[in-house]
Amino acid sequence: MKFKVYFVVLFLLTVCSGGITVFLFLKSMLPYAVLFLIITLFLFQYSLQSIFRIFRDIDDFVEAVRYRDLTKRYPETGGARNKFYWYFNVVSDTFLAMSREKEVQHQYLKNILELVNTGILAYDMETLDTLWINDSFRNMFQIPYVKNINWLSKRHPKLYKELKEIQLGENRLTTVNAGHRTIKLLSNACTFQTNDKTFLLIAFHNISATLEEVESGAWKGLLNVMTHEIMNSIAPVASLADTLKKRMERLKEEMNLSGSPDFEDMESAMETIYRRSEGLLRFADSYRNLSKNIVPEMLPVNLSELLKSIYHLMQPSLERKGIRLEVRTEHSIVMASIDRNLIEQVAINFITNATHAVKDKKEPKIILFSGITDEMPFFTVADNGCGISPEIQKKMYIPFFSTKKSGTGIGLSLSREIVKMHNGSLQVQTKEGEGSAFTVLFPIN
Repeated sequence: MKFKVYFVVLFLLTVCSGGITVFLFLKSMLPYAVLFLIITLFLFQYSLQSIFRIFRDIDDFVEAVRYRDLTKRYPETGGARNKFYWYFNVVSDTFLAMSREKEVQHQYLKNILELVNTGILAYDMETLDTLWINDSFRNMFQIPYVKNINWLSKRHPKLYKELKEIQLGENRLTTVNAGHRTIKLLSNACTFQTNDKTFLLIAFHNISATLEEVESGAWKGLLNVMTHEIMNSIAPVASLADTLKKRMERLKEEMNLSGSPDFEDMESAMETIYRRSEGLLRFADSYRNLSKNIVPEMLPVNLSELLKSIYHLMQPSLERKGIRLEVRTEHSIVMASIDRNLIEQVAINFITNATHAVKDKKEPKIILFSGITDEMPFFTVADNGCGISPEIQKKMYIPFFSTKKSGTGIGLSLSREIVKMHNGSLQVQTKEGEGSAFTVLFPIN
């Protein structure tokens, strides 16, 4: 209001001074007329300077808004004209408040996207330039920040193909290799637009652990039912067969039936029933291990030293079979918090399977390797054997399934359960005709 009054008064003074000047010239009062002419010109020049200064300040303010430099403050005291700058300061404060609020929201969203255990990638659908990649995505696929997803075509072709084939609104299940890990992913995608650009947002959910948990729970439930029913049904049969066998032995002595063929056949049949019943009981009891809740005793263990002790244990028997066993490591100290006895059993199971896999090779070899990847300690049992076909890979963790004639089909299932007890991850890399590598990764201490 003061700003408006200031210009109205200045305008009226200029007009009045001009009118008085004209009046004095008409009255031939030249000295006074010249004086008022000078006053009129001064007021007119002052008004123009004030107006030009305001327009110049408006231009400066517009440029500041254009380049988002709103830190400049304008004086609000010292004159009526300066009250005009109060509007500039109000606009600047409003924009700064909006900018701060936007930055807070951006940081909040950024922190949420970094905290979630879901890999997130957003890129321009036209230029393929990335807009956003969170840490979970980089850790999941073991890749650095990617400026353009075309870079993945050579570094990670399967992931690149997955990105190009994914459809909007589609839940897609895929399996990819990332470092030492093979992970199952559920991916879905959506689009959004900003600044006339269209971006594709893709989320990758690692569901390997969930699937393994569900699968493991299902097999445990089945094994509980099977062992319970088998033992409840066979135990009375075995007991009754043993009782009848002893009675038949007494009758044989009492009635002197040693040479009776029929009696001997009955005795042999009873012995067979008893022996097979006991065998079924031992079979069911052995598979109870898969459903038992074993509590591991966690202690710090050097994986490099653990593999060396296993080497000394297994090397003599493997040498007799003509199989070369080696121990390698990138670090002399690879510490992990584990139950040594249980993990030793896992490693021995891997070596036993590798021994079977290399039996037909001319130069059979098994390598025990320990190291650290992504700060996670791990050990690997690798062989140059026959490898594992895709069909067998789908079944190798199923209890009772085995490719060995004398195998029980419990080794890998039990090994995976032991690894899960340690909150670790069991990964398999294999190629038919070239060999396999079983790797156990442990969580960071």
